[in-house]
Amino acid sequence: MMKLRFKTWTVPPAILGICLLSFGVLIPLLGFYWDDWPVITTIRLLGVDAFWEFYKGERPFSAWTYIIFGPIFGANQIAWHLFTLALRWLTVLGMWWCLLLIWPRRKMEVTWMAFLFAIYPVFAQQPVAVAFSQHWLTFSLYFLSIASMLLSLRKPGWYWPLTVLSVLTSALHMLTMEYFIGLELLRPVWIWIILSEQNQIRQRIKQTLIRWLPYLLVVTGVVVWRLFFLETYGEDPNEPVLLYNFLSQPIESSFRLVQLAVQELLNTIFGVWYTSLESSKFALTDRVYMAALGLGLISAALLILYLLRLDMDPDEREADKPCWHRQALLAGLLATILGSLPAWITDRYVLHGLYGGRFGLAAMFGLSILVVGLLDWFTPRRWPKILLIGLLVGVAVSFHLRSTVIYVRSWEKQNLLYWQLYWRAPHLEPGTALVSTDELVLYVGRDPTALALNLVYPQPKRSSDLAYWFIELPRHIGPKRIPKFVSGMPLERTFRNYSFHGSSLDGLAIFYEPDGGRCLWVLSPVDRYNPEIPALTEEVLPVSNLSRIKASPAPGYTLPADIFGREPSHTWCYYYQKADLARQMGDWTRVVALIDEALAKGFKPANAHEWQPAIEGYAHAGRWEEAINYSQGAFEKNQKYNAQLCYLWERIGSDLTIPENVRGDLAALSETMQCKQEDLPD
Repeated sequence: MMKLRFKTWTVPPAILGICLLSFGVLIPLLGFYWDDWPVITTIRLLGVDAFWEFYKGERPFSAWTYIIFGPIFGANQIAWHLFTLALRWLTVLGMWWCLLLIWPRRKMEVTWMAFLFAIYPVFAQQPVAVAFSQHWLTFSLYFLSIASMLLSLRKPGWYWPLTVLSVLTSALHMLTMEYFIGLELLRPVWIWIILSEQNQIRQRIKQTLIRWLPYLLVVTGVVVWRLFFLETYGEDPNEPVLLYNFLSQPIESSFRLVQLAVQELLNTIFGVWYTSLESSKFALTDRVYMAALGLGLISAALLILYLLRLDMDPDEREADKPCWHRQALLAGLLATILGSLPAWITDRYVLHGLYGGRFGLAAMFGLSILVVGLLDWFTPRRWPKILLIGLLVGVAVSFHLRSTVIYVRSWEKQNLLYWQLYWRAPHLEPGTALVSTDELVLYVGRDPTALALNLVYPQPKRSSDLAYWFIELPRHIGPKRIPKFVSGMPLERTFRNYSFHGSSLDGLAIFYEPDGGRCLWVLSPVDRYNPEIPALTEEVLPVSNLSRIKASPAPGYTLPADIFGREPSHTWCYYYQKADLARQMGDWTRVVALIDEALAKGFKPANAHEWQPAIEGYAHAGRWEEAINYSQGAFEKNQKYNAQLCYLWERIGSDLTIPENVRGDLAALSETMQCKQEDLPD
């Protein structure tokens, strides 16, 4: 019986399988994140032609990617995720193709490199699909350019057509995005390796320089244009800070670059694999960790079996050359350094920031070569290398699955946030800013949240003057400016071609921490004794203006579920938001009806704050016993709420006449909560 063997044509589908397992399993549960939101907002509000203006001050030629694909995918989350995953797969195939052209007698090792490149764990932001579609598209153009150049060398009869194609795609990827410019400097290395098969040393040097010249002219032109002729909006987010520092502080800048470069290299070559294990989070009761670990082990086992059965026997002539790993190590190290260089010269690093992994994208090419080169240097035997490659891929698959689960939870929180906001505030007056001490949801950010808010409510089409904005207090309004904020100050915010004009007196303070079982809290001055809200939020409560909220949505308008996801089930938070809105409008009959319905369905709050609409509603309905009992229950849930509950009853007493038969129970409640004498009505 013949043993099962796999041919070369099975490599692309095998790589696709690894990509799907790492990034595709949870796609139906993913949404929009971070820099996705500005793109989706532009598509929906301004149309794709506006991308020329959107990118004018940073990457003007980036606009073409969304002008082409924006109308195709619109705001369809699943389509964007599938598209970006397909681009990632095509990029891996482009890398595999290029390396096969460079090292045709090392097909097995090149295939190992491709599998590592597909899932290298330095970059974990794949779920930010709309934004990173641009990166993978640009990366694939880079490999198309390299492949065209290599083919032009191997097929002299097609030299000029292939060279023209290579030069054009080289210019296009660099003008679209600067992430992969550093890898352009690898071209003479690849040309040198190809020419080493047929030329003497002097002739090879000459031919390498001649063949590299058109690409050198293109990259020089792009860099000169980028540094000296591109006009930016305000501060350039991609300014080459390190280059400028070299001019004023060459010694200090050199030391900093070398130190951080060594740290980056150690981290990306070795550290990310240890970090990917997250051994400190290992727990048999953690279902997510154990499921991801199990799928990682299955992936490792299947890949090891596949690679052992892959029919790619090395060329005997090449197998006798022990120096190949030196070539791979040198090329891999150069590719890693040059791939990282564009980020380094802007003084940004993989090690820094929540989204730092994107600065390792270009370096993944060299890192994959480097790891295989190290393995080949370590042992000439095939099976130990395959075993380790399989284990590394399994570790990365598990890591990416766990990382994706975090994005799934982030989207769930966004879905709850925007739907609860819509339930609580069916319409907002234009010029309203939402104010919070926190960013609200992980993997979103401040400006993207501001852009997303403008899709919650209708506003004029084709206008870059936005009706709503998000203000994060510590970032936008520091503690020293809070008094000015409370007394009234203009709020002027810009993001690329978007702008917002409002006033601090027309804002709404909010608090959103759903992990504690809380709903979204739209706050007002009456929440001044709430012990759970941050100090800065408490300070701006006097200008949280509930009159900006209208009880009914704009005629014929509903929250766009195609953007924000389907409406969540009507559990406690739905009833709380609707009851709090009715409470604001003084519709006490509706408050009571909503709370009664929620309680009848078994829904109730998980914290003291969210009992307040029920307490006040029952008091206004004359159901005093329930109002007092729920006050007692709220106090028992969190005794730090005593001052807030006392203040609530003070306001109830100022609006209503307390019946004589209730005063005794109310006095007992006052004593239990240690209210001051003036806090409860006589």
